[in-house]
Amino acid sequence: MGAPKIENFRERLFPEGQFATERLIIKPLQPADAFQLVVLTNDPLGAAGLSRLPQPFTLADAQDLIDLPRAKKGCFAAVRVGADGPVVGCVGALAHGPSDIELGFWIGVPYHGKHYGAEAARAMLSLMREAFPDRRIVAECPRENSATWRLLHRLGFCPSGSAGARRGAQLLFFDAPATVD
Repeated sequence: MGAPKIENFRERLFPEGQFATERLIIKPLQPADAFQLVVLTNDPLGAAGLSRLPQPFTLADAQDLIDLPRAKKGCFAAVRVGADGPVVGCVGALAHGPSDIELGFWIGVPYHGKHYGAEAARAMLSLMREAFPDRRIVAECPRENSATWRLLHRLGFCPSGSAGARRGAQLLFFDAPATVD
């Protein structure tokens, strides 16, 4: 059986084409984002926490991530500070099993410590809950990635007690009140 697919993934997550928070613009990845995505993702200080993405991360890998909506498997978005700012990270959702949808995110090392990850992840959780109310939201994270583990806990994720599908990752379930804002 093939990977689960969801029709109109990008349109369901981003009905307005993009999403703005207080500081960030979150817009589905475009081909023009590929180079910045490669640079951020290949930073050796940040790459250790990216269990889903291959290392080294190539332009072809960036294109595969950009093309997820076409494959009906997910949608990732560039995270920018302001409309014209550089890509500081990425956030998105992946089809994960027949009834689950997975939150994924990372922020480039030069932008750590500014709480962009928390702001982007909160925004994506809201978008996911609105677009896919019938799906359970999950995340995968290695326990050794303590900063992301703590952030997921603060966002309302709880360990499932099960291993995730990726090397060294644990599966967490989103179990939070009706609003995450």
